[in-house]
Amino acid sequence: MLVQLRTALTPAIWGTTYAVTALLLPAEDPVWMVVYRLLPAGLVLLAFAPGMLNGLWLKRAMVIGLTNLSMIFFVFIAAFRLPSGMAGTLMATLPLQIIFYVWVLDGKKPLPRQLLASFIGLFGVAMLLLGAVELDWIGIGAAMAACLSTFTGVYLSGKWGRPETSMVTYTGWHVTLGGLYALPIAFILEGEAPMPDLNMLLAFFWIGILGMGWASWNWLKGIVQLNPTTIGFLSLVNPVSAVVCGQVLVGEEFGIRQWFGIAIVLSSIIYALKTPHSSKVNAQAKKAEAPS
Repeated sequence: MLVQLRTALTPAIWGTTYAVTALLLPAEDPVWMVVYRLLPAGLVLLAFAPGMLNGLWLKRAMVIGLTNLSMIFFVFIAAFRLPSGMAGTLMATLPLQIIFYVWVLDGKKPLPRQLLASFIGLFGVAMLLLGAVELDWIGIGAAMAACLSTFTGVYLSGKWGRPETSMVTYTGWHVTLGGLYALPIAFILEGEAPMPDLNMLLAFFWIGILGMGWASWNWLKGIVQLNPTTIGFLSLVNPVSAVVCGQVLVGEEFGIRQWFGIAIVLSSIIYALKTPHSSKVNAQAKKAEAPS
């Protein structure tokens, strides 16, 4: 139970990103916000687990760094333009989107249960969006693009497997590289770096050092210790945290239709995760992990 609770802290912190961004960060310099979030966090990870990558894994870290850059950038755009609860719920549809992405890329046809869950989740998203007074399609598109960037990084990481070095070191490298990629783009598009004030320092300590640094390490540790289904359920803490923070910290108000949409989306993800297939995989994984 302690492992589950500790691991759940990561999606809880990630879910606060939208409210913290809306409250404490300036909307006019989104690329600099990416730099400030990624670069210090990556350097902190490397300070705790220093090490070098060989040629192949350095190239792979460079690719994953690009997915980090695009994901964080689109998350900021979504956070600046959408209510926290809406942005968090849209991002929470990633498990349902993965079903279709894997179908297209690998030809792995989803189970009927997963397909049904996806359509139920799509209905929930429609209810969430239709309940809004005014739709911000740029923000909605940014949330979906952030999901696609996240999937790309996860998909490639799954294909490539574990690096020879520590996962913390590898994570530190691709997070740092993402920040370095953003640095020249920020200078070109937004000019001189904004001087961080107290609000920005607090925000980037929370969503950067903790959110990208400690939380990433904590999540990796949880993935090793827990089965995939448990990890999937714990990821639902993310949108719940986003909704609560939006309500308490930002003062966002949702109508009955939007609350209904959020409930449908979360229920569809739970329904998709509780599949016979996942149970079989978990049983095989536990058997493989048993000492011989």
